Amino acid sequence: MKQPEQTELIEEAQALAPGLIHELRHPLMGLIAGLELLARRIPAVGGTQEFQMLNAQAARMDELLRTYQELFAGGPVQRGPFAVDDIVRRAVSLLNPRIRKLGTRFLLESAPGPVLALGAPPLLVHAVTNLLVNALDAVEERGGASRLQVRVLQAQRRVQVRVSDEGAGIDEAIRPLIFRPRFTTKPQGKGTGLGLHLARTAMERAGGELRLVDAADPDRTAWAQTEFAISLPAAGGAPR
Repeated sequence: MKQPEQTELIEEAQALAPGLIHELRHPLMGLIAGLELLARRIPAVGGTQEFQMLNAQAARMDELLRTYQELFAGGPVQRGPFAVDDIVRRAVSLLNPRIRKLGTRFLLESAPGPVLALGAPPLLVHAVTNLLVNALDAVEERGGASRLQVRVLQAQRRVQVRVSDEGAGIDEAIRPLIFRPRFTTKPQGKGTGLGLHLARTAMERAGGELRLVDAADPDRTAWAQTEFAISLPAAGGAPR
């Protein structure tokens, strides 16, 4: 149950968020337009890897703000069939500067053959990106040979995206709290306590779910200290 103070904070945030998002998109649109102009005027710059990375991050920021607008608007989310692997790879590519530092300690496993789910691709990008950021934080903090893995699974008319890490893990006492808004174990200034809450909200709006995987789960990665699972209905409901 949410505490009264927590409820008031959530309601205040929901009231302020649409206006703040609208204001943030104005300078972002100017940035994106400036990048397009630069690429046209100096084609050599537009073809560089650095420019493409900057352009991709600006586009991602625009998509993220539009996703937040949809979430806070509270209206119906457009759902349709889409290729899950493509969306997962896109989320991974957005964090490539951090992920590639892991080298062979990062594992991306796709299901055999194309896997289609029913949902909203932008919301899945948001959720997977959030889980990856948390996993990267955990792996980087622990150091050593810690691993990070992303898998796409299909079974029982559901499609799952699992993100596993070999960080420090999550204490049993705080597991019931991790999806609460404003709850965070990160140092002040690094975490807002909203990431997992918004990711779960996004998945629920898209007709799916986000959960912390129990240690007894038979599909859990054996070496994982923490594993999250996003679940969406398979497109057409076809079993494996």
